[in-house]
Parts: sequence; C-alpha cells; structure tokens
Amino acid sequence: MNRETKAAILCAGIAAPSADNSQPWRFEWCGDDLDLRIDAGRSGRVSDSRYVLSDLAAGACVENMIIHARSLGYAGDVQTFPRLDDELWAARIRWYRDPERDQPEPLAGAIEQRRTDRRFPWRGPITPETQARLNAQAELIPGQRLYWPQTSRERKAALGVIRQAETLRFRSPTLHAELFSSIRFSAGWHTTCEEGLAPATLAVEAPVRPIFQALRHPALMRMLNRLGTASVLGWRSAWLPIRLSPGLCLLVIPSTARSDVLAGGRALERVWLQASLDGLSVQPYAAAGVLGLGFVPVEPAFQRSVSRLGASLGELCGPGYGLVFLRLGYSRSAPPTRSGRRVPGSFAAPP
Repeated sequence: MNRETKAAILCAGIAAPSADNSQPWRFEWCGDDLDLRIDAGRSGRVSDSRYVLSDLAAGACVENMIIHARSLGYAGDVQTFPRLDDELWAARIRWYRDPERDQPEPLAGAIEQRRTDRRFPWRGPITPETQARLNAQAELIPGQRLYWPQTSRERKAALGVIRQAETLRFRSPTLHAELFSSIRFSAGWHTTCEEGLAPATLAVEAPVRPIFQALRHPALMRMLNRLGTASVLGWRSAWLPIRLSPGLCLLVIPSTARSDVLAGGRALERVWLQASLDGLSVQPYAAAGVLGLGFVPVEPAFQRSVSRLGASLGELCGPGYGLVFLRLGYSRSAPPTRSGRRVPGSFAAPP
C-alpha cells in the first residue's frame, strides 16, 4: 500500500463524526497494518465514561476507512480491542489488495457530503423504501439494528425520553459544564473551528445568541433552573425539532460491551452515509442512550432520573440497548457551516 493510499484512507477516517467534534483518534502504521487508538487527551470526559462516546466515534472512523479503502481496491480485516490490558487500543486493521473489488463503493462518495444539521423544521416523508435501505445498512454490522417508533404512543414515549435527557444536560452542573466546555465561543457565530463545536453549527437563532452564550456561567444556569429553564431548553433543543420532523429512529446495540459500542459506531456511520445519498439531513441525539447505559457519574440528586432513562429506553426498543437517536428529514438547503477537522498530521501516534 503506497503512501498516497494510506493518506486517503486516514482522511476518510478523520471525516467521521465524533461527540462534540472531539476527534478522539490516533493512528499508527505498522507496514500495511493500521492501529487505531483513542486519544487520552481528547476522551474520558464525564459523558465518555468507560469510553462509550470515544468507542462510538472509533467505530464510525473504522467504517469510513473500510468503505473508502474498498473504493480503492482494498479490503481490511478488523480486530477490535486487540489487548485487554490496553484500553485505548481500539482496533487493528490489516489491509490487503482485493482483486474482486472491481465495483464502485456507493457510500464512499457520501463521506465528504455527510452533514449534521440542527435546523428545523425538516420536510418529509421518510418512505418505507428509504427506511428499508437504512435498516439494511445498520444490519450489515452483525447485531446492530434500527428501531423506528411507529405508533403515536411510541413516538410520544421516545420524545419524552429524549427531552428528559436533554433537560438533564442543563440541570446537572457536571453535564452543564461539559456541554459548554465543548463550544468554542471564541470562533464567533459565523465561522468554523478545527476542533470542538463552533457556535455557528448550533443553529441558535440570532436574537437568543447572547442569552445562550450567557448560560455557560454556572451561577446563572442555577438561578434560571429555579424558573424551569432547563425544561424549556430540553423542549426547544429536542422535543420541538423532533416533533416537527418526519423521521426518528434509534440505533440499538445487543450489549454494553465495548466491542458492541464500537460496532454500533460502524452501523451508525453506514446509516448516516446512506441517509446522505438519499438526500436526508441527520441530527444525532446521544444523551438519552449514553446516560441510560448507567456509566455516567452524575450528581446523586439526578441518579434516579438517569435510572429512569435506562428503564424507559428498554421498554421502548425491546431487546438490546438504545444508543443514539437520529432525527431525519429533507432540509431545504445545506447547512451554512459544518464542523472542521484538525490537520492529518496531528492524529499520528507519538513515537
């Protein structure tokens, strides 16, 4: 495998989504074997306890590289978590030339087109044929599936779970601090940044931007929460846009094992890329699933709420564990700003 091919594969991996655009990956080549490691300096935060979000991002990164390599005539054998005593070593991929790969890989063309769109409302409908294509992509990764709330009761329950989780992110001082620490307010409201969340990507309406920016101060957030502000924010950031959008699904993984979370990231990326090919916009909501797993150490006052989230998700999607909700629809235009990426050289593992 030549240097240009290796570089192209890494660029595809770097384009994968990650929680709060943290990009928690490091890469190291050993001949034609590629080691993917979790970057300790960009992982392990409160919501990333037991590396749930980093494993999810690692899975999406792996799948992007597998997909793009196929378009170049290569296949990869993936071994996840090669050493149990090295919790940051997420995967080793052994690449080899595949002469049977003479057909183009459709999903490869969507890697650079994939978008996170937080605007609303979106148009629809999501047809049964589109749902079937998205389901098929998720199920190509063994054990993964999508759950679609079908009845009004199921959709109401899903909306309630998502709103509770988003509200908790503003009520819990720990989760509130984590949320706002990822937003790069120094970038302003009209530009992007290479790491973290640029305010321009959040789709906050211009009149309320100063108020939203002020909410990063813990004292103000505590005071406003006495007036129910967290509940209002959960309604605005989750319940309302989802209620006005035509599609909602939940990625369900078979267990909480790290290998299954990483596999969930692979399935998530395949679904997202297929959605892009179908012209769909996507907004992920991971708070409900991640909190519901029970790994996040929130304050004692909120532990009962977190337990209820896990129970509610279990009742909603049946066997397995709901991990990430996806809001789907057809936006009128591409988002004006997308999250940036660090330069490829910054992802190299230290010697």
